[in-house]
Amino acid sequence: MGVLYKKYTLFFLGLMTLIVFPLLSWVLMYFIPDSFNVSYKTMFKISEQDYALIPLFLSLGIVFGLFVIWLAELDYFEKSMRKYKKIFGNYKLTLFYVFFLSICAGVGEEIFFRGVIQPLIGIWLTALFFVAIHGYFSIKDKRINSFALLLTCFIVLIGWAAKEYSIWIAISAHFSYDLVLLFYYKSTN
Repeated sequence: MGVLYKKYTLFFLGLMTLIVFPLLSWVLMYFIPDSFNVSYKTMFKISEQDYALIPLFLSLGIVFGLFVIWLAELDYFEKSMRKYKKIFGNYKLTLFYVFFLSICAGVGEEIFFRGVIQPLIGIWLTALFFVAIHGYFSIKDKRINSFALLLTCFIVLIGWAAKEYSIWIAISAHFSYDLVLLFYYKSTN
């Protein structure tokens, strides 16, 4: 029963990320339209030249995900990163959930953070906020803070790509990064 409950919890959380963040984005853009340089409808436009960047940013997300795994296994970071491995290890991820959660987070979170929050507070503050709400800053742990700053730089890069090119570029990088990490958590538990 516990495993089934956890699976439904993951499904619910993923679905909420995929639905609630875009709906919240739409509401914010509806009520404060002058704060955005694009509409909800045009947020998803992509030019033909930008399509070529999707494989590049998918690859970037994979490479950064592998780099994070390598870092997390180093003695310096291992103790600090143990809690994140334990959280995902408790869920006994299946291949379905690895893909499902990666898609939900990549799409839902990027629409909200890069599409709505970033135009309001800028790339750097959005990246810091994004990393902070994922629990990667700590008053007590300087190791996790150094990891958080590294992650913030990656988020700044995809924020820049969303601003300069298309939100689909950020979605692709976020999706592939999460995919690598979740697949790693699945395979180590």
